[in-house]
Amino acid sequence: MPELKVEVDGGLHALSNCAWITWAPCGCPCGALTAAFGDDAFATEDQAWREHYPLKRDRDKYQRQGYRMELMSWERYRSEVDLAAKCPHAKGKTTQQTLDAAEAAA
Repeated sequence: MPELKVEVDGGLHALSNCAWITWAPCGCPCGALTAAFGDDAFATEDQAWREHYPLKRDRDKYQRQGYRMELMSWERYRSEVDLAAKCPHAKGKTTQQTLDAAEAAA
């Protein structure tokens, strides 16, 4: 596949050097998807949503709840995003991640 380029974060980057970050409604990052690898490329937000959530009902649910995706360079991702950090907004609350984990365990 030819190398795809995108203009993001004020510069031109290879799509394979970018990631789609999923942001929770509270503003904390909660997921990442490499924008291109092998023969797969996710150049649009819709393509990224479909890769993360193949079922339309799931995409609709998360978007209705306020989740969003943002394309950024790996450089920016590494300097600004920490997916290992615990969301400070979820204290004592049931989060979508805990609901999904409970559903998968059932």
